[in-house]
Amino acid sequence: MIELKKCCKVPFPEKLFEEYEEKENAIYANVNASKVPDMMKNFIKSHNEPLFFILELPCKMEDSLTESKLLYNINDNDIYYIDGLNDDEACQCIDALSGFLIKDGLNTFGIGGHTSHEEILFGKYNVMTIYTQHTEKYHNFLNSFNIKKTDSLLTAWDTFDKEHPGECWKHISEQTGKTVYDIPDMYEDFGMYLYEARKEYNEAYEKQITYEELLGKLLLVGITYFTKDNELIEQKQFYGVVTEANDSFIRIKQPNGTELTLPPDLSSTKRARPGEYKLCSTGEAVVNPDFHATWNLIKGD
Repeated sequence: MIELKKCCKVPFPEKLFEEYEEKENAIYANVNASKVPDMMKNFIKSHNEPLFFILELPCKMEDSLTESKLLYNINDNDIYYIDGLNDDEACQCIDALSGFLIKDGLNTFGIGGHTSHEEILFGKYNVMTIYTQHTEKYHNFLNSFNIKKTDSLLTAWDTFDKEHPGECWKHISEQTGKTVYDIPDMYEDFGMYLYEARKEYNEAYEKQITYEELLGKLLLVGITYFTKDNELIEQKQFYGVVTEANDSFIRIKQPNGTELTLPPDLSSTKRARPGEYKLCSTGEAVVNPDFHATWNLIKGD
């Protein structure tokens, strides 16, 4: 019997085991929730290419969504992306969000490669999907997590009927009251966007940034705070013109004249896509910043 997500219920859990089935261009598996972060990061480390984070949410925020609503009404889902991540940034996304996402019953999330077009997704009722043209190369990957091959995988979906439906619902943080529906707004300034607005990935955004390039440019800074258990707490944002940038510090001058000094971490700084970035704390809109820098920090008790 598999370890189910916290916010889901299936009629016959005793029938479900950690196994995978290989199909054309895809692998489907039942996976224990606690294994998912390590599996995602293993996938990331094996892909030497620009990566993207993907988050899929039902458009309607009802609790107790059932098999019929989720399985067939696929057009009722919103899909969000963060593009152009390197392996460290992708692992940071998993570290920051997976603890929350594997508790929630509604979402599907994962990582994909811009070049290989391979994806690993963990979805409703603990079904993991790996999209690839080379399914055979994932046999050892899955076996290393003690997930065995079968010729006929039985997932939770296969056990549902009108008399025995499945249920999944939102995880609500006891500390912050936040749900998965808060994530797109909280991560908008980190580059998360809705699929409808998606553009093809542009390699120019991945070009290495230099200190000299930052000088005189508008930099948007986002800091997200988490509890020790990776629960979302709050996000703070700042912006200003870069007045100094070197291997000792980066300094920006905010519109009110206040200066803010940042660590000289260019790995956390990325080119910003054109658009209007709304600050969660004030509602102020920052139009067409040149760069954005992001940090995830753990806040003590």
